[in-house]
Amino acid sequence: MSISNLFNISTSALFASQMALNVTSNNIANANTPGFTRQEAVLEPAGAAKVGGGYVGRGVNVTAIKRDYDSFIQSQIFTQQQNYSGSSAASTVMSQLEQVFNDANGTGLSSYLTDFTNAWNTVSQDPSNQSSRNVLMQKADALVSQVQNKQNTIIQILNNTDENINGLVGEANSIASKIAGLNQQISSLESGSQTGQANDLLDQRDQLMSQLSQYIGYNYYEDSTGQVNIISGMRNLVSGSTANQLTAEKDQNGLFQLHLDGINVTSNIKGGQLGGLIAARSDVQNQTLTPLRKLTASITKEVNLLHESGYGLDGSTGNDFFNPLTLTVNNYSAGASATASVSNLAALNLDEYNITFDASNNYYVYDTRTNSLVTSGAYTSGNPISFDGIQMTITGPVTKADSFTVSPLTDAIDNFGVAVTDPDKIAAASSGSSLPGDNSNAVNISNLLSSGAVSGLGGATLPDFYNGIVSAAGTLSKSAQDNETFNDSLLNQLNQQRDSVSGVSIDEEAANLIMYQRAYQAGAKMIQVTDELMQTLLQM
Repeated sequence: MSISNLFNISTSALFASQMALNVTSNNIANANTPGFTRQEAVLEPAGAAKVGGGYVGRGVNVTAIKRDYDSFIQSQIFTQQQNYSGSSAASTVMSQLEQVFNDANGTGLSSYLTDFTNAWNTVSQDPSNQSSRNVLMQKADALVSQVQNKQNTIIQILNNTDENINGLVGEANSIASKIAGLNQQISSLESGSQTGQANDLLDQRDQLMSQLSQYIGYNYYEDSTGQVNIISGMRNLVSGSTANQLTAEKDQNGLFQLHLDGINVTSNIKGGQLGGLIAARSDVQNQTLTPLRKLTASITKEVNLLHESGYGLDGSTGNDFFNPLTLTVNNYSAGASATASVSNLAALNLDEYNITFDASNNYYVYDTRTNSLVTSGAYTSGNPISFDGIQMTITGPVTKADSFTVSPLTDAIDNFGVAVTDPDKIAAASSGSSLPGDNSNAVNISNLLSSGAVSGLGGATLPDFYNGIVSAAGTLSKSAQDNETFNDSLLNQLNQQRDSVSGVSIDEEAANLIMYQRAYQAGAKMIQVTDELMQTLLQM
């Protein structure tokens, strides 16, 4: 081997050690940089040359600057970040909801329902007592006020949740656009010959994907060009260097629905704050607001049925105690209109209905709670459709794309109010011939309120049904808090695993600094020795 080859070997040692020192220094500088992945210089022998009867190496090459990166752990972190963010968002909503039904601190309805029941019992003990009748009306007003306050608070929680959903969409879109931009840069760099050029960009992209995990649930895969493609709601949110815009659009009920590529993906969004808020919004509606409306509608219906059959002190009968139930119709037709009214209060089961049509102009009425067909027939404009104590009239042309919904619950609390204004018209008696001492109707109403099985509530009593709502609110809150705690703990464990692989250890890097410094010094010494050999040779 010639002396010039000694220079080449020594020079390669200097360059390799210098590169390793640079990488180590960069690691130390970024030890506290969020999302930074530790890097290392990959050294390989430069190959051997034949010298005499054997082969001797020709130095060292730096073949790559490698990230100490575990893609499996990182993927788990993205997923767990989605789980944690979703449970945290839901926990916040459910904690607010729990306070609405917190009977322990006096903010629930139990005491007001009990007071109203007891007031009827007091009237039954002395039906002609004007003071007892006035107290009954006051307790009824107090119950109405508290029920409406509860609904208003729940609706405010829903509105706040809905506005948060709308606001988070912009954040998710902004991050998705940045990821798409990095995809393009990474693809350009990784197509070159210098491995490791895109390391910092890869770290930036991971950080953005971690941030995106906080906002929305997604799956992803990396293609052959190094670009990640992100799928959310079963649609592409990021496709290579292109980011598709997620939009929030209000539906007929005034709630924001998420659309991607023009498709409603709301029901498919799981995880992230958006997924948690969407799930919480649904739970608040279905497990507390709708049951509260059903409870109120049941009180109105059952008390009015008994009250209408009784007699007041003035001999009057047929009077409603509460404002009568009304029906809410939602029209999803371009050419037809519809009205609905209660035709038989006793037959009203307090379910909600959906009316659809086929191409042959037949109508179909479905109970949305049971998803069962209630009735059907040939549609004729203006002809009444009767079902379950409801009479509905649709007028105008319809198509198979049209539909209507009918609900006795939507406005049950808004319209809840005491219809009786004269205490003498409170129907405590069951017969007009036994006034004023007849208390049998007041006893019946009191028994109904305290322990009567209500068909519209599945045979549950009014107190038991309300307790079920309270229990549901508490269970939702406790479950959300438990999920948040569990997901936070698991996320911390995964981050610790990542740090053990990708994090920078100052002690380890300090040791590497000394090692590569010594290697650099040795390489320099080799050059010095080689130079001295060359000078000796030239002087011969």
